[in-house]
Amino acid sequence: MFGSVGGPVNEQHLPKWKDAEKNSLLGLRKEFQLAINVRPAKVYPFMSDLSPLKPAIVEKGVDLVIIRELVGGIYFGEHTTKGDTATDVMSYTLEQILKPLEFAFQLAQTRRKKLTLVDKANVLDCSRLWRRAAQSLKPNYPDVTLVFMYVDNVTMQLIQNPSHFDVICTENL
Repeated sequence: MFGSVGGPVNEQHLPKWKDAEKNSLLGLRKEFQLAINVRPAKVYPFMSDLSPLKPAIVEKGVDLVIIRELVGGIYFGEHTTKGDTATDVMSYTLEQILKPLEFAFQLAQTRRKKLTLVDKANVLDCSRLWRRAAQSLKPNYPDVTLVFMYVDNVTMQLIQNPSHFDVICTENL
């Protein structure tokens, strides 16, 4: 079991809290290769009145799982701040990408057989590598429909039409 990390929000500037997340949570992920975060989201009928979504949307069904990669990408890249300029470097290897994608494909096979890869392939090389990796795995999962969506669109669709999704896979951002 592992609780929250980082200390009080209003004390993040203090030396004892500096880089608390990076030194604990991110360190544990990297050391033990905890590469996959699984986030199910489901609205049960008996709890539908508690959902912030409109009843007409909830009635269509909300049952999806989000798979997020945890040991690559921008969290583990170089981070620098020089004056008024900050830089964060994002990089991925094919190996880092394949692990969560394979998990997502396998999970989709046990559910409604639809996998949505969420990215920014229109502007990011890392996202284009994710797409290539997904396309290379797709022949191994012929019964799973693979859909690519930009994160901008997914954020709107999750609110307007969550029943459209089954398994979502995305990078660590």
